[in-house]
Amino acid sequence: MAEKIVSLTTLTYLRAQLLASMLQQNGIPCFLTNINEIKEAPGGVNVMIDEENFAAALGILEDFKKNYEKEREKAVDYLKSVRRILVPVDFSVHSENAAYYALFIADKLKAEIKLVNAYLDPMGAPQTYLESYAYQINIEKVIREIEEEAGKSLEAVRTRLKNEIKEKGLRKIRIGLDLFKGNAVDVILQEIEDYKPGLVVIGTRGSELEGFRAFGSVTAHLIQKSHVPVLAIPKSFDAMNFRPPKNVLYATNFDTNDFDALHRLVNFVKPFNAKIFCVHAAFEEAGELDEAQLRRIKTYLFQLIDTYHIECGLLETYDIQQGIEDFIEEHNIDVLAMTTRKRNFITRLFQPSMTKKFLFQTNIPLLVFQSLQ
Repeated sequence: MAEKIVSLTTLTYLRAQLLASMLQQNGIPCFLTNINEIKEAPGGVNVMIDEENFAAALGILEDFKKNYEKEREKAVDYLKSVRRILVPVDFSVHSENAAYYALFIADKLKAEIKLVNAYLDPMGAPQTYLESYAYQINIEKVIREIEEEAGKSLEAVRTRLKNEIKEKGLRKIRIGLDLFKGNAVDVILQEIEDYKPGLVVIGTRGSELEGFRAFGSVTAHLIQKSHVPVLAIPKSFDAMNFRPPKNVLYATNFDTNDFDALHRLVNFVKPFNAKIFCVHAAFEEAGELDEAQLRRIKTYLFQLIDTYHIECGLLETYDIQQGIEDFIEEHNIDVLAMTTRKRNFITRLFQPSMTKKFLFQTNIPLLVFQSLQ
């Protein structure tokens, strides 16, 4: 049965944004309607939610009204996080490639960057570090030397990024860095909690391996566990010759979480003046329900950005993976975006049994939003 969307309340644009951020922090998907670009909507902005979350959302709304100033501070901090980008670096070619992509994104989004490295990572390649120390007995000394080497390498990456800023004439971008001993996934997830970025940009090996494994274990785990969007950059994508994304494909599965993801996607693409293609790929011939759900999404998107920058459609295909790949090639898509859930559209999409041909042979970045439920 289709989910019913209801209005929780009507507020000024600023208050509606703040309430929406609080709902999202509490795991309740929501979206705003009656938005007049970035100005105050004359009739107020509606905060829309799934009916089944109404009782929980009502409690948050009451707390929000009673403690507006306190909640406002927390919400403003949340909104500021959009301007922070976390970039995990393991000194591989693909991780540094992703760092350059993050640099150019930060320039457009007026964001800052933080580089993070986990050394002695059992999921990564600690053997690379340890081979040269195989005959040494003083483990503490070995670890200190590894830490020093990793620190120097991380600083070298930052220096190369700063040089790129000067060469390309980019705005002054703050680039922080941090170094931790331990498992890469655990380190990155903890840094997400501490640094509170709006986006994680990470490099992948692209189509060298089939299926979900092509992301590498670290990126795959992040996509599943991170509560902030993850932007995966394939190694074969040439970030050094960055071109702003002009065409972005959002693969919708007709889920309430789509509205939250699309709202964040619009904020991401606006500085690039990019066009969004919102497409639902169906195994069977599209029915009235599919068309009605697509109209609902289209109406929402038209309230967020100019209709010239939106195109919505249904893609009928016997092979979802191949259908999306063909669409990417035909429409010159620069970034593929989607939302993942536990039950799980993205996992099905990357099952090697569906096709031996891996989707990301198209070699474009993948932006993954996580479900709030």
